[in-house]
Amino acid sequence: METIVILIYVILFLIALILSFASVKYFITMWKFKNRKKDGSEDGDFKRFD
Repeated sequence: METIVILIYVILFLIALILSFASVKYFITMWKFKNRKKDGSEDGDFKRFD
């Protein structure tokens, strides 16, 4: 019984880790998008936001 609980905790921990990694990556991308150059020279990286 205890091994099942430990297994569930490990799975939940892995899911939380993956989600936090994805949100940090998204946050960095949005921060770069917000602080991009105004002349449009970096727009090739941000086609999906337009």
